[in-house]
Amino acid sequence: MRRSRSTADVAKTPALGRVAAVLAAAAVLVFAPGIAQAAFNGAASASLPVSSASIPASTATVSASCRGSNLTITVTSWAISDPRFTGVFIVSSGGTAVFTGTSTQSGGNTYKATITAHTGTWTWTVQNQYPVPGTSNTWTGTPVTGQFTCT
Repeated sequence: MRRSRSTADVAKTPALGRVAAVLAAAAVLVFAPGIAQAAFNGAASASLPVSSASIPASTATVSASCRGSNLTITVTSWAISDPRFTGVFIVSSGGTAVFTGTSTQSGGNTYKATITAHTGTWTWTVQNQYPVPGTSNTWTGTPVTGQFTCT
């Protein structure tokens, strides 16, 4: 009597056939290792462009005058040649900032701050900065500082 084979029986590979396929694949890899390594024998290189930028220290000129009850601080010659930079000007007394201002003015223009109750020793700082677009990061140059006293 003849046995009929169903579709499920036809899809099954005999165990001996599977073993033979595995042995054949192993033999090819053992006796011809170049086939297995061919995909890994390539070499490529690429360079990563890296550079650095330096923000120059400010060359601004700062002067102060004590007249009456006002202290007037004038910053001239910012020398900010790159329009992306800003100049930051800070006046402090006793370690506390009493005035902070920014300017995008190029060389030759002036920036004035007037402070009332002017007696004492004042420290000023001028610094070039670059606000990085699309972020809250700011790159800063070396600060330039000085002091003056009003009596």
